[in-house]
Amino acid sequence: MRRRRMGWAVAVALLAAVAVGVSAAGLARQRRAWRAELEAARLAIAEGRHSTARQKLAGLADRWSNEGEVYLLLGECELARGRRDEALSAWSRVPRESPHHARAALLRATQLINTGRYGPAEQVLLEAAGTPGEARTDGLDRALDRLYRFEGRFEDVRALLRRGWWRSGDPAAALRELWLLDTSPMPVESWGLALDRADASDDRVWLGRARNATMTGRYEEAGRWLGRCRQARPDDPAVLQAELDLAVAADDPARFWAAAERIQADRPGPADVVLMRAWLARTRRDRDAERRELEALARDFPGNIPALERLATLSLEAGQHAEAERLHRRKAEADKARDRFRKLLLDESRLLDHAGELATLSASLHRDFDAAAWSLLSRATASASDPAPVRFGAGATVPADVVAAAREISARFGPPAVVPGPGPASLAARLADVRPDSGQGVAGGAGPGLDGRASLPESPPPSFRDDAEAAGLRFVFDNGKTPQFLLPETMSGGVGLVDFDGDGWLDVYFVQGGPLASGPGAKGSPVEPTDQLFRNKGDGTFEDVTDATGLRGLLRGRGYGLGVAIGDYDNDGRPDLFLTRLATYVLLRNRDGHAFEDVTDRAGLAGRRDNPTSAAFADLDNDGDLDLYVCHYMIWDPADPRLCKNEKGEYFYCDPSKVEPAADHAFRNDDGRFADVTAEAGLAEAGGRGLGVVAADVNGDGRADLFVANDGTANYLFLNRGGFRFEESALVAGVAGNAAGGYQAGMGVACGDLDGDGRPDLMVTNFYGEGTSLYRNLGQELFADESATTGLGVATRYLLGFGIGLLDSGNRGRLDVLITNGHVNDNRPYYPYAMPARLYENRPTPGSFRLVDVSDRAGPPFQVKRVGRGLAPGDLDNDGRVDAILLPQNEPVAYLRNTTPSAGHFVTFRLEGTKSNRDGVGAIVTVTAGPSRRAAQRMGGGSYQSAGDPRLHFGLGDRPRVGAVEVRWPSGRSDRYEDLPADAGYLLKEGGTKAGRLPGYRDVRRAGGEGAGTKATGRR
Repeated sequence: MRRRRMGWAVAVALLAAVAVGVSAAGLARQRRAWRAELEAARLAIAEGRHSTARQKLAGLADRWSNEGEVYLLLGECELARGRRDEALSAWSRVPRESPHHARAALLRATQLINTGRYGPAEQVLLEAAGTPGEARTDGLDRALDRLYRFEGRFEDVRALLRRGWWRSGDPAAALRELWLLDTSPMPVESWGLALDRADASDDRVWLGRARNATMTGRYEEAGRWLGRCRQARPDDPAVLQAELDLAVAADDPARFWAAAERIQADRPGPADVVLMRAWLARTRRDRDAERRELEALARDFPGNIPALERLATLSLEAGQHAEAERLHRRKAEADKARDRFRKLLLDESRLLDHAGELATLSASLHRDFDAAAWSLLSRATASASDPAPVRFGAGATVPADVVAAAREISARFGPPAVVPGPGPASLAARLADVRPDSGQGVAGGAGPGLDGRASLPESPPPSFRDDAEAAGLRFVFDNGKTPQFLLPETMSGGVGLVDFDGDGWLDVYFVQGGPLASGPGAKGSPVEPTDQLFRNKGDGTFEDVTDATGLRGLLRGRGYGLGVAIGDYDNDGRPDLFLTRLATYVLLRNRDGHAFEDVTDRAGLAGRRDNPTSAAFADLDNDGDLDLYVCHYMIWDPADPRLCKNEKGEYFYCDPSKVEPAADHAFRNDDGRFADVTAEAGLAEAGGRGLGVVAADVNGDGRADLFVANDGTANYLFLNRGGFRFEESALVAGVAGNAAGGYQAGMGVACGDLDGDGRPDLMVTNFYGEGTSLYRNLGQELFADESATTGLGVATRYLLGFGIGLLDSGNRGRLDVLITNGHVNDNRPYYPYAMPARLYENRPTPGSFRLVDVSDRAGPPFQVKRVGRGLAPGDLDNDGRVDAILLPQNEPVAYLRNTTPSAGHFVTFRLEGTKSNRDGVGAIVTVTAGPSRRAAQRMGGGSYQSAGDPRLHFGLGDRPRVGAVEVRWPSGRSDRYEDLPADAGYLLKEGGTKAGRLPGYRDVRRAGGEGAGTKATGRR
């Protein structure tokens, strides 16, 4: 029996073995068949036969996935057939342990991002982030980089770049991208459009909207979006960081403390924490505490530019002039280092050659990660036989110890683990020593409110309408655009306000461009375009007197027009015209108020002049006649112009760094003949690329100084030391760049007393992403960048400003700011091209003021998008409300007529020098009306290639009379006038004892809120 049972057992075992063999053989055959099917599917995909491939893969999917590859390829086929949801489903089935998981996750996340489902995409990418393999992680990091940009999480983008820079195929380019993240403009418009198309129910889309709103100054909207984000993810670090950033941007301490309670204490870096402490002190208006914090920061981080800028302001306010100047000099050195850093990084082809210097500059600017990384790149480059392909990741060309050092740098500068929540580990606990009682915290830092406007005193908005067509101001500036995008085209266009016939009404002079090259309509052609002069008829309309005054014949063949400056250079009582043309100047003398003559040769201004832009007349040596300063942009050779192309071979307008700058020129007026005294005057600065200039006495010494806006380099402030000698002081004075450091792309300039302290402040319009700069005059030849504190910086950041004017739009006794905007390159949809003009109303706050954008309530002209260039403010209808002319490119001009019904009283003065220059340029007029005392200067230049109203206009609010008027003339003489009725225009003649009435004005009696100044006919 035992033998029989054993026999059966052996038989069963043998049968089982045979069965297994048969099964294994069958399975192997099956696998070969599956692999053949998979290979056929791969081939079909390669040949673009996605339906065939999809059919084969679908048949395989339920039986065999080859570690998920079948699902990966199936998803690709579904996507190629337009079935995105089916593709996402297929990719989601690839197992996490599969070697294909990272690729599937990347494809899946990319489609989720493309369809605006940011939250699910983020979850997919973060789940896959632990997948082994450097190349896989790098691809996932790139997707996360893109996603975080949509969500506005730029600090997280920085962390990704720091983590993965060394794995990049071009680590130097990765470090350059890190710098660009801090310096290049964010395309907020195209970003906003992407958010509009995204999933409206996705809380990460809400986060992106909140970030976008914060960056563009829409603080209330940002707060609403973040409120929804908090409900979805109460303890999410990205949401908490966005809350913190909004609180600082909006000067909202209450919001700050609420976020700080839940942010981990060590997440912000040491310098960031000190800046927070200083900001908190500032919101409490505790100057001593703010200064202590900033002094500690400047001690530990000597190159921290914002700290140096603010410390200089606090020192000057405390009467410590020497300390303020020392701090400005330190900031100037840091600005130079930052500018050098920028120039080296713009030279993409030689980044590795500059690695050592970039490391040194990074250290001086406290970019510690950059310093370590560039230093390692310098070391790797020096040890490599061929530096071009230096790589640390896949296919590394550097030694293993260098790769290890790169890993260590990324780890050392990586973000700390985030464990949000209240308690001793929170940021609030770290700052507990500066936290006031909750009630004090809110009240002490109420600031401007969430949107920068809420706590400011409201007033009826100013009102404007475009009367250009109705008034007969029909003019279109032709910039002569060529297929090669010649750079002067995009910078051209100016307008001047001039009472050329002396009737008391401002006439309008338009500069014209036209073709730059030969061909139909070019030089010598019967249809050659020309500048145009429109005479103000005083009844609300204008007539074209270009031919009647001889201008068409005078300008025939005189080239492409750029800008205009206006001044009575020969002191005969009639304003003359100085025109900047491409490669030449033109000086037109006003003969008799009815015609002009070309005196360019006779005045010594003939000859080749490259690319002049803006100009200013001013008595720079106080000898009683007007001298001339002319900005120049670049060396221009029409036979061999500098051209620029993008990576697609398409032309675009060159970056300023790609063209050779041309030096500005200064001319002394010697009895009507102009002598070039640039070098002996100390004005021979060769690297500026000047675009805007204003001549004004900024330090109160009775001499006209010069402030010049430069494109991409430091601005100039030439302080007049007497005897036609100047000292360039922009860096020390604090007006060369902005508070954050570095130099901007300056366009137009303005000068005026915005804070009512009697000292003229300076303004510069800058490139898109930089914002308009406002430099508050602190006295003693020092300025402070108040762009951020006044709200102007965030309001103008995503506009590209050109012409700028200061005007009291509602006659309230405070200067508002008007800017015309427009890009230089048409890069839609990434950046806007045409842009609306904006009006910023000056509203007082305790100890300061805010500039609030009221454009949306100021009338239809501010809703029109233009490629704006020239701007000239002035009271064209003599009704006591300041109007403006806007000159865009290739579109009709706009006449912004001020129709503000609630405008206050006003007084206007025209100056006439006797010992001083006839125009009174350089004179300072101080008006006292009740308790108010305001000063204004008769300046030269200003705006952008344009000339505004030569008269001085003062808004008086509800005061119907002027108590006293004092005039300090450039000659040193002072005159005083008392008890003048408001709502009138007056002539103030040097040495006179009585104010004469200006023609074109009559007393204005307010009735129904409507003011009127009319010509003798009494008609408007």
